Amino acid sequence: MDLRFLRSFFANPMRMGAAFPSGPLLAGQITDPIDFARARVIVELGPGTGAFTRMLVQRAHPACRVLALELDPDLAVYVAARYPRVEVINAGAQNLGEVLAERGLGQVDAVVSGLPFANFSAHQQTSVVDAVLAALRPGGAFVSYSFVHAQMLPTSWRFRRNLKRIFGRLDIYPVLFNAPPALVYSCVA
Repeated sequence: MDLRFLRSFFANPMRMGAAFPSGPLLAGQITDPIDFARARVIVELGPGTGAFTRMLVQRAHPACRVLALELDPDLAVYVAARYPRVEVINAGAQNLGEVLAERGLGQVDAVVSGLPFANFSAHQQTSVVDAVLAALRPGGAFVSYSFVHAQMLPTSWRFRRNLKRIFGRLDIYPVLFNAPPALVYSCVA
């Protein structure tokens, strides 16, 4: 296992949210709602060491731009070196609109999030989801996840309620064979 993720977790556990990278089954479920045949711009928020990034690169159309916003500068450098096709930006997710504008990009086809929303304040959750909604084209997908054990936290309840309210519908898919087990949240703009 790559120790970069674990070091980043111990340096800032609330920002990382997990001590270990997500597994391939979760990465598959996270990327399944994306229409890869049509997607031309996909954004990943919080790639960590690239568990979802790898799947995005494998599945994305050759003409698709894949961007990743990573707040941890060491992880951003690592993902950029490991996945040269991905435009890795050392920035917070709430800055998505500015990042897209700087690159001359309008709306995106999908946003995949590895962010630990259960660890976020109401303001942090809202600022990120608002940035995502503003960036998504109509019919674009927003896919995130939460660990099953976090479901008892009021912050998780708030996040799910807000997704339902903002997007009108929230589909939830369990991924029990992940360590720890997770729930994938899928919304369409």
